[in-house]
Parts: sequence; C-alpha cells; structure tokens
Amino acid sequence: MRPSPIWVTVDAAETPEGVAAFLREAEPFGVILFARHLRDAGQVRELNACIHGALPGWAPRVALDQEGGRVNRLSALGMTFPSAADMAGDAERTESLAHEMGSHLAELGFDVDFAPVADLGPAYGGTGLEGRVFGEDPETVIRCCEAFLRGLKRSGVEGCLKHFPGLGGSRVDSHQSLPSMAGDAVERRAHLAPYGALANLAPYVMIAHGAYEGLLGTTGPSSLESKTYDLLRELGFAGLSVTDDLSMGAVAGQAPLTSLVEKSLAAGASLALWVSSQEQSLRALEQLRENPIFLASRDALNYG
Repeated sequence: MRPSPIWVTVDAAETPEGVAAFLREAEPFGVILFARHLRDAGQVRELNACIHGALPGWAPRVALDQEGGRVNRLSALGMTFPSAADMAGDAERTESLAHEMGSHLAELGFDVDFAPVADLGPAYGGTGLEGRVFGEDPETVIRCCEAFLRGLKRSGVEGCLKHFPGLGGSRVDSHQSLPSMAGDAVERRAHLAPYGALANLAPYVMIAHGAYEGLLGTTGPSSLESKTYDLLRELGFAGLSVTDDLSMGAVAGQAPLTSLVEKSLAAGASLALWVSSQEQSLRALEQLRENPIFLASRDALNYG
C-alpha cells in the first residue's frame, strides 16, 4: 500500500485496538506522539508496536519531539536532558547527548526525532525558542546540528532539521501567531546555511510557519508557499519536507484544516502534519481522499 502524505497523532486515552482501527482508516505516513501518550516504558513500547503493525505493507513512522531542555517529551518517563543552549557549542557533547536520547527513543520503538533545531539565535523571550538554539553564528549551529544528527543515526533514529527557512530572530511564537521575519536573501543567508550544509545528512526538514516578505516575496505562511520548497530544493535537500503543525495559531485561522493540507501539499510539502483528535482527522480525510492534489502527493511520496 501507499501511505497518505500526512503525519497525524492518536488520542491519548484510546485503546491499542482503537488506535489500530483509526490508522487503518487514516493510512498515515507517520504518527507523532507527545508526553501525554507516555505513561510507562512498557505501555509506550506496546503503543508503538501497535502503530507499526496497524497497516498491511507499511509501518507508520513514529516520531517524538525530543530536543532536551524545554522540549523534553521523555520527561513523562522521568528522564531529563540538557538543552541546545546548555551544549555551549560543544559538538562532541551534543553528539553524545543525541546518541543517549536516540538510544532511549529506539528502545521505546520510535523511528524519528523531530530535532535538532537549526534556527540561529537570538532566541527572544516569548517566542518558544528560548534555550532551543545552539548559537547565533551558522558555523556553531551547523557543527552542533551535524553532531546531533550523527548521534541519532548511531542510535538507529532519524533526525529532522527545523524550522526552515529559519525562525531565529522572530518576536512572536508561531504556536500563537504568524511571525513576520525581516531580511532579504542576503540578510538571511546565515539562517539558510545549516540547511545547505546538512542537506545530504537530514532525512527530514520541518517547514516553519512564518512570513518572509524579503526572502520569499510573499506575506503568507511559508509552509503554504511554493517558493519555500523551491528554495529548500535549491539548497540541495532531496529528502522529505514536513510542515510544522497545521493546527498552530500561525496558520489555523487562515483556512479550514482541509484547505491548509491541500495548500501545503500543492506548494511542495512532502507531508502535511497536524495535531487533532482522531475524529477530527478522519473528518478531514473524508474530504481529502479524492482530492487530486492529495492523491498526486501520495503517489509522488518517495520513501524507503
């Protein structure tokens, strides 16, 4: 079977049987879990095994946001890890941290870590980026992101650079509203550098919700703009691009979920990610299943 070009979540209170039934209907490429899904190690392994075995001919990729610091989903299982800022540009320490976190993820049955953050600082207060960036210069960020990806790969987990084309320097949190990112292609060159340097190392790149009028010549969310995906390809990336959560405040008010999914896929996203209840996801998919753009994106999806 060919999975749908979507990354969704499951209801935290759902039984394994209910999760499997939902996945058989939704047929997603991937599933993202959160701290609310993690009660104990045995339960997480059982849930991930259920997800992997739900579909004939395809094991959905199971992802977690596990960066360390403030984005530490494994804290639900009593694990704590330092943040990117705590690494202080130390690539060797960063690789060791990523390998340790990745080893825990692999043991629990996860396939993908939506990390590392490749944004350059500054990370201003109130943006949700505090403590999550490795530095303000591209060399430090490239060195640490490469080390992070290497550590994950050694543990058997895939990584994902985020948030293209860079949220560093934003003044608002895209979970709440759309950031307006200043600077043209020359002024934001440093923010693009990690993606060009690491294009052949990252299996996934997550696309930000931001307005980049100077860089892209558009005022809409970057996740819905074809110029974003064109730019990513120009930098040499040939992996899978996945939108940041389409239920976030930066985009949720722009259009219904089905329209956001269609627009992101039409713009060039490989995968549309959103976080909603299983019931809401199935309602959206009822409207998308025969959509020509959705079907073309499913057929074009290149995966191993």
